Amino acid sequence: MIGWLEHIEHDMARAYPEVVSEHETVRTLLRFGKSISRFGDGEIKMVCGSGYSREPANPQLAAEMRQILIGEGHPDTLVGIWSNNPLSPKHDNQERYRAKFMRVIQPRKVRYYSSFISRPDSTPWIRNKEYAMMLASLWENKYAMVVCEKHGSMHGTVRLHARIAKHIACPRVQAYAKIDELERAVLKAEPEIAIISAGPTATCLANRLAARGLQAIDLGSAGRWLRAELEGA
Repeated sequence: MIGWLEHIEHDMARAYPEVVSEHETVRTLLRFGKSISRFGDGEIKMVCGSGYSREPANPQLAAEMRQILIGEGHPDTLVGIWSNNPLSPKHDNQERYRAKFMRVIQPRKVRYYSSFISRPDSTPWIRNKEYAMMLASLWENKYAMVVCEKHGSMHGTVRLHARIAKHIACPRVQAYAKIDELERAVLKAEPEIAIISAGPTATCLANRLAARGLQAIDLGSAGRWLRAELEGA
C-alpha cells in the first residue's frame, strides 16, 4: 500500500509546473542576453538542507540557491529546473526529485526554464549538431571566460567558436568556498560572456555575474558531448 507521504509526493508531481523547452530556453538566452542558473538533483538536495558529493551541507549556499529558485535572484537570470516530459528516458526515475522541487519552487511567481539544456542523457533530442551549434552561438566570436575544473573539457569546447576563450580553474569539490574569488577573477577579465561548469557553485555564480551586468551560462558538464557534436564525431 502506498503511504501518505508517497500520495503527497505523487500529487505534487502531478501539479508540477510547465517548464519552457530546451530549445526555447536557449533561444531566450540568445534573443535577450539572459543568464541561466540551473538546478538538478544535487542542487535541490542542498536547497532542502542536505549535502552531496561535490558540496557538504552548507546553509549559506542553500540560502543563496533558494533565493534564486523562488524568483528573488537577478531579473536577467533564468531559473532552470527539471522538466516533466514523459518522453525523457529518465522521467520515472526523476519523479521523486520533482516532488522535492515542488516543496520549494513558486510556479505562480516564477517562469521556469529547462535545466536540461546541456543534459542529453535526460533529453536525447538535443544531441544533434543543429542544437549544439545553437548552443555554441551563445559564445561564437565573443571573448568568453570559462570557469571549470583544471582539466575540464568545457574550455576546449568553447575555444572552437569563441573569438577568445580564457580559463579560470575551480575546485571539483567545495568550490563554493572560492565563489567570491571566482567572481572577482571573472569580472577582472572583462569578458563578453561567462560559461560556468562548477556544480552548485555555478548556479549561484551565474546569478551573481548577471547582477554585475555579465551574461553567464551555468552549463554543467556538457563539454565532451557538445564537442563531439560540434566536430561531427
